[in-house]
Amino acid sequence: MSRKFAQCSVFPMQRIALAIGLFLLPIAASAQHREGGTLSQFAGDWSGEGTVKMAAGNERIRCKVHYDVASDGTSLDQTLRCASASYKLEVRSKVAATGTRLAGKWNEITRDTIGNISGTITGTGIRAMIDGIGFTAELVMSIQANRQSITINPTGATDISQVAITLTRI
Repeated sequence: MSRKFAQCSVFPMQRIALAIGLFLLPIAASAQHREGGTLSQFAGDWSGEGTVKMAAGNERIRCKVHYDVASDGTSLDQTLRCASASYKLEVRSKVAATGTRLAGKWNEITRDTIGNISGTITGTGIRAMIDGIGFTAELVMSIQANRQSITINPTGATDISQVAITLTRI
């Protein structure tokens, strides 16, 4: 089995990480809501758009997300598809929450890339870190009713300075 990591640019990997963050934050937010019920408030399909800020300028991004909630309400499986003018990707993730902590793994299917997510559930949303080969990114998310606001700030060698997205239940 050969991997093409040596041929991958860091910038496409950063874009993957940012999209993954967009995908994972709603999962974490639903864990916060668990105190009043299950994670079922996020089950189903969501759609949104936003902006990727890059050194070369800004680019619009659109995402669709599907969430499957475990019957006991403690974990979620997600499928995310995002596209912009210059790239497409598909991410699958599994995240579990225990108390105010969350942890999980993600897999970017198109580019065969994997990584971890860990963070804290707060009173207003989520603060988390995602990591993978050659990158890390801070994710901050707030939630109100059927709307999620997500900001991702990558660190390290990347041409992306920020991603800001809003998702709405469809």
